[in-house]
Parts: sequence; structure tokens; C-alpha cells
Amino acid sequence: MKKYKIVTLGCKVNSYESEALALMLEERGYLPSPKDGIADVCLINTCSVTSRSDAKSRQRIRHLIRENPGTIMIVMGCYSQLNYQDIARIEGVSIIIGTNHRSSIPKLIKEYEETNTQIIKVDDSKEFSEYENLSVIKYSDNTRAYVKIQDGCDNYCSYCIIPYTRGRVKSRNKDSVLNEINSLVKNGYKEIVLTGIHTGGYGLDFDDYSFGDLLKDIVNEVKDLKRLRISSIEVHEITDEIIELMATTRVIVDHLHIPLQSGSNNVLRRMNRKYDKDYIIARLKKIRDNFKDIAITTDVIVGFPGESDEEFEETVDTINKIGFDAIHVFPFSSRKGTPASKMSGQVTSKIKKERVNKLLEISKQANYEYANRFIGSEREVLFETVDSKGKLKGHTTNYLIVKVDGDKSLIGQIKNVLIKGFDKDSKDNELLGEIIHE
Repeated sequence: MKKYKIVTLGCKVNSYESEALALMLEERGYLPSPKDGIADVCLINTCSVTSRSDAKSRQRIRHLIRENPGTIMIVMGCYSQLNYQDIARIEGVSIIIGTNHRSSIPKLIKEYEETNTQIIKVDDSKEFSEYENLSVIKYSDNTRAYVKIQDGCDNYCSYCIIPYTRGRVKSRNKDSVLNEINSLVKNGYKEIVLTGIHTGGYGLDFDDYSFGDLLKDIVNEVKDLKRLRISSIEVHEITDEIIELMATTRVIVDHLHIPLQSGSNNVLRRMNRKYDKDYIIARLKKIRDNFKDIAITTDVIVGFPGESDEEFEETVDTINKIGFDAIHVFPFSSRKGTPASKMSGQVTSKIKKERVNKLLEISKQANYEYANRFIGSEREVLFETVDSKGKLKGHTTNYLIVKVDGDKSLIGQIKNVLIKGFDKDSKDNELLGEIIHE
């Protein structure tokens, strides 16, 4: 039997697409290759969100070719969408696609086997007009299931290369989404995570069906779904309708990841973001007023071109006013072809590092204070893995990490847990608990 190997770099959308391709290959008789085995077909799903991502993609392509002599080497994803001509010059690359034509991969493999000639199938992302339907009914190593509901982005933030690699918003047919979620729930998945390149932009290309409508239909039409999580959503996309729906159902979890990117109005304008700091402060206050235990996490970019000390401190002040419960901090990475790459006032690496460290300290303290609120309380935990000391480890609905003593047969199950304190050996504010036996 022929063997395949898939390497995935980057975001959860890439992970979803790789899982879909694994199923596609297995349906045609391929088996996954052992980690140290040589695969007949190697596929790498690349990332291009930063210049470091580009370098990592190149490195992994060459590594796969070296470790799998004679393999059919397939390169796909955002990096190959932008740089397919450079990739074509790497000796040993067989097939190159971008962020489209993924469903054609089995046919392209057959074509390559017949011709032994390099195949390049990369279209201009501006021409991507329809959602390319892929499907996942099981995951190889995950207890929560990601469901991709859309592709592309229309926001064109000045620092971001992704609209140029993925094209405009393309939403998945709602029946296709509902059918996939139903199949995953029937296969035992307790938590579904909705994901996309611009998840909250779902429906922007439809006449009369929105992201809020999709959430409502999932809640009402999928039986036995325990948890529904939104991977990320822009603040202006959290409508009053969505807030009301979250308040009336226990299915949508009490955790929202809402990118801030900056808390300075001047920087937000240069970033081409769609809000100012007063709007996001007021909107997140409304959300917190409705859900007292909700976790709100965020992304922040520091060292954006022209970001002065005063503008950075304005961001710190905005973060403190909002009170995020965890912050993912990224130093600005200039991407050729974006407006930000041509802006004056590029910030030095030293200053970026200092600002990253300051926000990470704020995040660590905020996350500690948030987690500390739940010591002594009962929370439902979905167990996902076993840690190095043999403890079961999982997440609450509000994304706290909790460890307990228990049998690994509970992986994939939800149990009530009494949270007793912090794991002193953890650097990530992980909690210890005890399963409450019914």
C-alpha cells in the first residue's frame, strides 16, 4: 500500500484542509506513513503570515524531500500561492498548487505519475469566486473538531498579506456546514470550533444569510452538540443578535477571541482597522455586562510602523481598561506587497522585543487573576490529552486549562470538575481539579 505524509504549518484553517486531504487520500487507498518512514506522497501545507513563516516553509519543503527520496512532493497553501515560481526551482518538488485546487490533488498525483513532469496549478487569488468545498468527518488526533465555514478576507488591513493569498470572502453553503457538524457530533465530538480566514465575515457574499443566522441554525438544528466555539471574531461582527443568542443557549461557549491589534487610534487608522478604541472598549463592556464569567482573549501587534512610545502606552492603557484575559502578542513583520511595508518609521527589533515582553507580562498577570476567580468552583472540562505526569488535561468552556487524576478512557468526554488550585509546576496558569463523581 502507498504511504502519505502531511506537514501542516500555520493556522487552524490549514489544519482543517490537511485533515480533509488526508481523508481524501485514505479513501483512495493510501495509508499514513510512520513518522520516521519514507512516504510515496508528501504534502506540505504552507504559511505566509510572516517572513519567518516563509523561511520555515522553505526549510520544511527541503527537509521533506531529503527525508523521503523519490517522493511525489506536493506544496500548497499561502506561501506557494505567492511564491510558486521560487518553489518550482527547488529540486524534487513535483506538484505546486496555491490556496485553491485542493480537491484536485488525487487527480494531479495521477497525472504526475503518468508524465513525471512538474505540475504548477496556481491561479490569481482575485479570480477565486466560489468556496472550494472540502469535508472532514473525523480528526486524526484531536478531541475537538474544527469546521471551516469560509475562506478569504475583504478587510485588507495594511499589514496583512492574507487577502492577497486567499482572495475575497467566499462562504460555505449552510447545509454543507450543518451536515458536517451533524456527522462530527454523531462520531462523538463534543466541541465544534467554527473557523475560517475571516470567520465572522461568513455570509458577506450572501444576499440574506449572515454569520448570526448560521449560529442560530447550528444551535437549533444540531442535536446533542455540547459546545460551539468561535475561533476568532472581529468586534464589529458581534451583533446584538449574537449576544442575545449566546445569552439564551448554553451551547455557544463563554469565550470569545477578539483581535485588538492596537489600542491607539492613530495606529488603528494606519492599520486600516474598522473601529477606534472607544468603540471596542464600549462593545466589550456590553459583552462583559451580559456574561460575567466570559473569557475575552485578543491579538496585539507591537512595533507597527510609526508606533511611538506614546502610542504604545495608549495601547497598554486600552488593554488595561478592557481587561483582556489573555493576549497573544506579535512583533510587526513587514510583508512585501502590503501598504505597511512601504510606511516610514519602521520600529527597531530591540524596541519591538521590549514592547512584546511588557505586554506578555500584562497578559500573564491578567490570565492568573482570571483563572484565580474560578478556584473553588465547579466547571465542565472536556478532557483532551494526558500530560507528562499522567494527569488528564482539558479545557473548560471559558478556555481554562484544568488537570485531574483520572483514567485516559475519559479523553473526549466532558466531566464536572471542582477546581482546587494552580499547578505549581506550570508556567501557563494551569489549574488542578478533582472530578465530581455523579
